[in-house]
Amino acid sequence: MTAPRSGRYYLGRALPSCFLFIVMWTAWQSLVGWRDVREFGTIARFGGVLYEMFAVLQLTLTLFFAPIFTAASVAHEKDRRTFLLLLMTDLGDLEIILGKLFAGLTNILAALAAGTGLFSICMLLGGISFGQVLTLFAVTASSGVAGGAMGLVVALWRDRTFQSISLTILMVVLSVAGVEAFAIAFPTVKALGLPLAEVLNPYRAISAVLNPHASELSSTIGATSLTYILLRLTGASLLVAFGTKMLRVWNPGRNEPREQREGEEAETVETLYEVDETAVEAPVPVAAGAGPAFVGSTPLAAERNSALLSDFVPKPKALPAGEAGGTTGLHVPRRTHRRVARAARPYRQPWTNPILWRELMTRAYGTKPLIVKGTYVLLFVLGVSAFHSLARGRENPLGSMLALIPIFLGILSLLLVNAQGVTALTSERDTGALDLLLVTELSPKQFIYGKLYGILYNAKEMIALPVLWTLWLVVTGELWAESGMYAILDFLLLCHFAAMLGLHSAITYTNSRTAVANSLGTLFFLMVGILLCSYLIILSDREFGRQLLSFLIFIGAGSVALFGSLGAKNPSRAIALVSMLTPF
Repeated sequence: MTAPRSGRYYLGRALPSCFLFIVMWTAWQSLVGWRDVREFGTIARFGGVLYEMFAVLQLTLTLFFAPIFTAASVAHEKDRRTFLLLLMTDLGDLEIILGKLFAGLTNILAALAAGTGLFSICMLLGGISFGQVLTLFAVTASSGVAGGAMGLVVALWRDRTFQSISLTILMVVLSVAGVEAFAIAFPTVKALGLPLAEVLNPYRAISAVLNPHASELSSTIGATSLTYILLRLTGASLLVAFGTKMLRVWNPGRNEPREQREGEEAETVETLYEVDETAVEAPVPVAAGAGPAFVGSTPLAAERNSALLSDFVPKPKALPAGEAGGTTGLHVPRRTHRRVARAARPYRQPWTNPILWRELMTRAYGTKPLIVKGTYVLLFVLGVSAFHSLARGRENPLGSMLALIPIFLGILSLLLVNAQGVTALTSERDTGALDLLLVTELSPKQFIYGKLYGILYNAKEMIALPVLWTLWLVVTGELWAESGMYAILDFLLLCHFAAMLGLHSAITYTNSRTAVANSLGTLFFLMVGILLCSYLIILSDREFGRQLLSFLIFIGAGSVALFGSLGAKNPSRAIALVSMLTPF
């Protein structure tokens, strides 16, 4: 009722429809061009191709952004320490969970509703029924609700933004790749009488909508789609119930190293300076004429004042043997000796760039990111195994649809590098550490390069594994040496771009949730735009000349959108030049 009143929300709802309209015109130029159409079959074929393209694109965007939005809404409040205030209100646990879930899905559902008109155009062109359009929206919406519930549970479980965002992205990929791997390993397993992959994999469910069985043509929603929707909504309900049960268990938590250290220090201080109530003596009554005894600078007066005051001050608990007590003359313990009970640690000399030293030589992000890296390695191994198992007997596997496996693994690596980049700065801003860094003698160059290469180092597994796999493909002869060299150089360049894009978004936008959405959304749309352009070029059957104008408009729109993402808030000539040239 309050947030959508801003103008940028109306713009965000209109942009998806404008983007789909540009895609529609580009597809028309690819298939038809400028010639007159007099056959009904051509129009119906175009409607079918357009519907299929829109369906896959809309599902991909929903699967990606629905979990990200819900996870970011919780992670943002955790970083700012306002989520604990929410738990202290009169709201029930279920109210908090459902409120966060549907608030995060509001923009997704609004974008789906905004695309209704274009899908209706596909229906009017022929070849698409009203039931298929309705089923498509039901399948996509149920996928978004289930994904949003999964992202919400992950964000409630983890305490840091990077862990929440990265694990959410990995869980989205694992929910698709894991189902496919399980279906390949156990092809006879069925759910409600249907193959497991068709009722759990969203892309197979969309394929069933695009190409329904003969028995499902007369029904509004087919059995496969209906089963998929019911299973997705059931899974979302179970996730909501589990998150409601664990809400107070996980929050507030003591999972982070920083919080553990604070708790240990507090316990140490209480142990060292605990007041022994049995040792406190009763105060000595002072006679009426004893007031002047507190005045005077003679040694005898000072000794008498100290003795009288010590009767009213609690005596500290005796320290272990061999440790200094460090108290004032009034026997009040100094707060500077909080770590007196802990063993002294060796002093480590930082480098000239302390930011880079902290990122590389210390556990700046704790040990919990190992969960993210382990999940990524698991997905990478599954992808490589699937590629090589399916490539047996093929003459050129990288020239077929199997090439999508390394492409998607590369995009996943870039998304994780970008998530590490944006959260490396937003987490410090939310905790107040960034303001302290800005008043030090650190130069902007030291800060930016320290963070940049620290991000690349902390995401080294996401960078090294695709490079090593590319080298293996070159060694085995499945990829030319020249192509492998270009692939590695381009991938490393894109990794630097993804990391720097995350830093730029975190610096530009002070709101962490906006920075995360802007950074990941920009990189995601760049990758989707590149794949879409490639698909349309292949679809045009080598007649690229007739669609050159539409592609120039498509790429020009990408330049404008990139400038809006990078430089709308802080415009400059350099950002304008980069935004104009990069898509081309």
